[in-house]
Amino acid sequence: MSPGDKQSAPKQVVFKQSSKPSSRRLFILVVSCATFLALIYGARNIFSSVSLQRPIDVVRQVGFEFVYWYVWAAFTPLVIWFARRFDPQNNWTKSLLALIAFGLLIAPLQSTVEFSIAFGIDYLRGVPADEMLRRRQILARIIAVEAFGNFIVYALIVCGYYSYNYYRKYREREIRSVELEGRLAQAELQNLKMQLHPHFLFNTLHTISVLMMRDVSLANRMLIRLSDLLRITLDSTGSHMVPLKQELDFLRGYLEIEQTRFQDRLTVSIDVQPAALDAQVPNLILQPLVENAIRHGIASQPGSGTIQLRAAIDGPVLRVEVSDDGPGLDGSFKKGIGLTNTEARLRQLYGASHSFNIANSPRGGVEVTITIPLNGR
Repeated sequence: MSPGDKQSAPKQVVFKQSSKPSSRRLFILVVSCATFLALIYGARNIFSSVSLQRPIDVVRQVGFEFVYWYVWAAFTPLVIWFARRFDPQNNWTKSLLALIAFGLLIAPLQSTVEFSIAFGIDYLRGVPADEMLRRRQILARIIAVEAFGNFIVYALIVCGYYSYNYYRKYREREIRSVELEGRLAQAELQNLKMQLHPHFLFNTLHTISVLMMRDVSLANRMLIRLSDLLRITLDSTGSHMVPLKQELDFLRGYLEIEQTRFQDRLTVSIDVQPAALDAQVPNLILQPLVENAIRHGIASQPGSGTIQLRAAIDGPVLRVEVSDDGPGLDGSFKKGIGLTNTEARLRQLYGASHSFNIANSPRGGVEVTITIPLNGR
């Protein structure tokens, strides 16, 4: 065996996710790799003998390959333990010197163990005594020559372990970075959603305070309805996504309060495709859109007005449109908390996969259109 033939040895050191794999997993992995390498080199020896028309000695040409690689398999956990103990990241100079010294010990030790086992096998095979004597006489030189190749194998195993270990740490940092970004995104989404609760509450309480001056009984009914809505929002506080049907149920409760306020001045039309009812949408996504339509389409004019809500599946996306028949937008229009918050949540959840558009409708009034992917990405 030449040193170059054994450069595949570091393939024995292959781990997953942990720099400290279980003993059983390490045993199976190293023995499997050693067996594979022994078969490869054994087959090479057989083919070489056949091509050169030499006699085939299966024990020597194949069996001794198993001896060589299995001895390395026995030493590999020790090499890995030492490499882990003297990681160059801690003290480069000290670790390098320690690893070289350990390699100078392991290389001849592996050769000594290998040839001791080989001699025992040859003795059991009945190799002539003069041949055994000749081998013992040149044993020291053979070990010295073999130790050079073994040191290269040792170095490759160490380098293979460090390469894997650094890659594992890089992957762990990458995973932690992705997890941190996900947590930050979730925290931002939660913060944006929580901003909607007081925004909705303050506006509704303002409506009730106005009614208290005109109709106490009606204001009391609105307070009861408001308590029902608050209960719904508390129940869904931890949910970023809900079925469209659930979102519509909350919206109808909100519209009851607004219709109490505007009475005959407010007409609401809801047209939702049945297939769209189970589509997942961000929690509290419709109420700010409808509130904006009421503010600019109904409250800003003396007469009555109509709010239209349409939702349908359009290929791979869910399309939601909220429109009013008010005076439309002018140059002084600025997005309030509701619209700004809604746009930020959609951007956080879907990135470039969504659309959010607010513009004057050709039919008059303002139309807000959003599209979100059905698969959530």
